[in-house]
Amino acid sequence: MFILLIPKLDNNFLQQPAFMQNLLFLWKVLAKMENLQYRKEYLPYYKRILLLWGAFIVCLLFVTIITAWLGSLVGDRLTLIFVSSAIQNVCVFILPALLTVYYITPQWPAFLGLKSVPRLEEVAFVVTMMIVSMPALNYIIHLNESIDLPDSAIETWLRNTEAAARAVTDVLLGAGSPGALLLSILIAGGLTGFGEELFFRGAQQGIFLNRGINGHVAVWLTAVIFSALHFQFYGFIPRLLLGAFFGYLAWKGRSLWLPVIAHALNNTLAIVSGYIALHYPGMAQLDTVGVPSQGAFPVTAAVSLCLTVAVACLWGRRLFARQSR
Repeated sequence: MFILLIPKLDNNFLQQPAFMQNLLFLWKVLAKMENLQYRKEYLPYYKRILLLWGAFIVCLLFVTIITAWLGSLVGDRLTLIFVSSAIQNVCVFILPALLTVYYITPQWPAFLGLKSVPRLEEVAFVVTMMIVSMPALNYIIHLNESIDLPDSAIETWLRNTEAAARAVTDVLLGAGSPGALLLSILIAGGLTGFGEELFFRGAQQGIFLNRGINGHVAVWLTAVIFSALHFQFYGFIPRLLLGAFFGYLAWKGRSLWLPVIAHALNNTLAIVSGYIALHYPGMAQLDTVGVPSQGAFPVTAAVSLCLTVAVACLWGRRLFARQSR
């Protein structure tokens, strides 16, 4: 889940002429993009990348300003996080992806993989993979979090970033009410899963693949960007692997809905696991399955890894080989 760290902007800053000029400039850019004629199938590759990330930066700056302004109006932090997360997903991920691909081609739904509805067997494969791989992924998360970097300003910044993201998650899960849990699942699970997949696998990976880049390179390069953009080093490796899995689902399955389902399911499991750990500490914790005691061999994680590879090779290859015919 991508966490936007909201800066504090005072009223004096908002009233500065330079700020108003920049806001007017951003408005003109968005207004021009709204009137684009989208017959640009042969737009150079680098311009497509610049267009996507230029729209991302413009929208990110706009959302940063809006959420900072909302922070001065909304007193309840939980409400602020819900509202800002929803705005962030729509404006920072969904809007730039749609604007960019709409400009590139009139066949934007097919380009993004939105027209292809997955079959029930494909959905069953995705759910099975997410469940079977959970112990192995938990162990990889444990190993990544155990990395001990030398003391430095960078290491301090990385730890502070992790702590800030964890603090936001604790606020989301700390409410305790079923309504707050459901809203967390809808926003951090469903909306985030759709928004990030539309941007990374639909637009970014789609641009790579559309320009003839090797599929495996496109998948892993997009996964690296996806993981790095979360600015959480101590979760970089598991998020990289998840991003690659999502990428292969989009590429081989020819449907964006498969990685959306997988991403939403992963986020939902993380939310439910954190909720259980916080409010029912006596129950078995999902995020500790596969993590052995100190010094023990990770048997459960090893079995999970073998099963994951077996399911991917035996079921996934057959499933998506038939899809590609």
